[in-house]
Amino acid sequence: MKMMKTPVKIFSLLIILSLTAMLKGQPIEQIGIHADRNKYVAGEDLWFSIYNTDQATGRLTPVSLVAYVELISPWNTPVVQLRIKLNEGKGEGTFPIPDTISSGDYIIRAYTNRMKNNLPDGCTMKTIGIYNPFKALSYLRNVNPSDSSRNFPQRNIHMDYETVSILADTVFGYREKVVVKILAGKAGPVTSRFADMSVSVAPSSVSDSGFEFSGKAGSQISALRNDYESEGHFLTLRIRNEEGGTSGRQNRLFMSVQGKIAGFRYAEKDSSGRYTFIIPVDSRQRTYILQPEVPDNEMRLEIEPSFSLKLPGSVHFKDSLHGRETEIFENLSFNHQVNRIYGITARSEEKTDEPGNILKRRFYGIPEMEIFLDDYIRLPDMTEVFFELVPGIILRKGKNGYEVKITNPLTGTFYEEPPLVMIDGVILNDLNVLVSLDPGLVEKIEVVKTPYLTGDLILHGIVNVITKSGDFSKVTMPDYAAIVPYRTVEPARDFVSPSYNDDHAKSGRKPDLRNTLYWNPSVTTDADGKAEFGFWTPDVPGKYSITVRGISGAGKMISGTKSFIVK
Repeated sequence: MKMMKTPVKIFSLLIILSLTAMLKGQPIEQIGIHADRNKYVAGEDLWFSIYNTDQATGRLTPVSLVAYVELISPWNTPVVQLRIKLNEGKGEGTFPIPDTISSGDYIIRAYTNRMKNNLPDGCTMKTIGIYNPFKALSYLRNVNPSDSSRNFPQRNIHMDYETVSILADTVFGYREKVVVKILAGKAGPVTSRFADMSVSVAPSSVSDSGFEFSGKAGSQISALRNDYESEGHFLTLRIRNEEGGTSGRQNRLFMSVQGKIAGFRYAEKDSSGRYTFIIPVDSRQRTYILQPEVPDNEMRLEIEPSFSLKLPGSVHFKDSLHGRETEIFENLSFNHQVNRIYGITARSEEKTDEPGNILKRRFYGIPEMEIFLDDYIRLPDMTEVFFELVPGIILRKGKNGYEVKITNPLTGTFYEEPPLVMIDGVILNDLNVLVSLDPGLVEKIEVVKTPYLTGDLILHGIVNVITKSGDFSKVTMPDYAAIVPYRTVEPARDFVSPSYNDDHAKSGRKPDLRNTLYWNPSVTTDADGKAEFGFWTPDVPGKYSITVRGISGAGKMISGTKSFIVK
C-alpha cells in the first residue's frame, strides 16, 4: 500500500497544478454591502447597494451579472430571497421586511454564483436588528462565531481604505433643504478621484456604520461546480421519472418562448444529470416552455434552487431589549405606524424592462418562406393548407401518426430526419395538435428549408405556425411539457422623498416622520472627485448622519460620515 501513495500524490498534484493554470487570471470575487440603516421595524422597506470587487485589485469587476441576496432569520432560515442585477459590478435593491417575523438579529448575506463554491463562510454576512411591536415579548439575539460582518477581507485595510470629505451645514430646522457636497481622492490621480458610491441619511442611532465585505477569500480550485454568470443567469433543471429517479432517456432538453417571434435553445445533460440554460438577466416576466427531446408522459421536471442551501451555522438565545435599544425601536415603530396611516411610502413604482416575452428577432432569422393565410381562400383544415399553400412540405398521416416532411432544396429529396415544428414558438412533438388547429386562427406560416445549425444541434428544417393571437392559447399543451414563469432579477425602484420647495408643501399638515431621510445607491463623482446632492429634513428633531460608502477607481474602499442636527 505504501508504494501507491506516491503516484496518487503526484496525480493529485498534477490535477491541482492543471486547474490552477486553467483558472489563473480569473478574479476572486468579494461582495460589499451597504444598507440604509442597521435597525428596522417589521413591515418597513430595506434599501441596499452591492459592490462586487476583484480581491486582487479592489476594483469593481463585471465578471458576474447576478448577485443573490438573502435575509436570514435567527433560526437560520431565509425569510427573503431575491436576485439583483449587477452592472459593471454594482447592484442595488430593496425589499419589504415581512411584518409577521419575530423581533431579533437577522443576517443579510450576498454572494454570486461563483461564490456558492465557498459557502457558507465565503460570502458577506451583515447583521441587522428588526423589531416587531406586535411580537415584542422577546428579542432573539444571534450568536454566530463565523460571522464575517465584523471583518474586512484579508488585505491591508489602511492601504485600501479612503475617507471622503462631506461638506454640509450642521444645524437645520424642520423641512429645510440640506445640500451636501462630496470630495473624493483629493490628492490622487484622476482614476482614483472617480468613485461609485451609495448614500444614506438616517438618525445617527440607527445609521449603518459598517461597510461589510466578505472576510474569507474564495478558493479558485473549488470553483468548478458553480461558474461565473458572465453571459446570463443559469437556469438548471433535472428530469425525474415517476419513481423519483433520474431519467436516462433524455440527452437534451428544449426551451422555447411563446410568441410571434420564436425563441429556441437547448441544453444537454451534463455528467451529474443536470440541464443548464443561460437566460437573459433582466426584470421581464417570461414564460418558458420546457420539453424533452423524446416525448415522455412519465417524466417530471425539477428546477434546482438558484439560492444556496448551505446556510451559516448560528445559534440564538431569547433576550429582551436593553436601555437605549427600547427607545430607538419604539421611535422607529411609531414613525412607521404613522407613515402607514397616512399612506406614506418611499418606494416608487417598479421600473421593469420591456414587458412580456418580447424578443427582438426570430432565433432562425429571416424565414425562407412566409405564407400569410388571409391572402388565400379559406381552407377547411391544416392538411389542406400545407398541401395547397406550402410547396416542398407535406403534412400527412403515417404509420405512427401524423408527420411533416421537408424537401431538401439542395438534393430535391425529403430529409430523413423530421423538422422542428412549432406553433407560436412552442415546439410540437404531437402533430395531432397541428392537424386539429383551426386554419381561421392562423396568421401565417414561416418555413426554413435548409439545415439550421444551433450549437451542436442540426435542425433539418423549421416550420413555425403563428396564430393571430400569438400566445398558443387555442392549443392544448402536452403533459410532458412544463410551463415555467420566471423573472431573473427583481425590478428596480427609486427611493422617493418629499420636497418642500414651495410654501404650500412646507406648511402641509401631513406629518413627515421618515426613518430614512434619503437613500441614493448611485452617486458618482466627476473627474475632479466631486459630487453633490440634496434632501429635506423631517418633522422629527434629533441627530442625523450622512453615510457614504463606495469603491474608488483605484480600488479603495470609500467611507465617510457627516452628522447634523434638526431642531
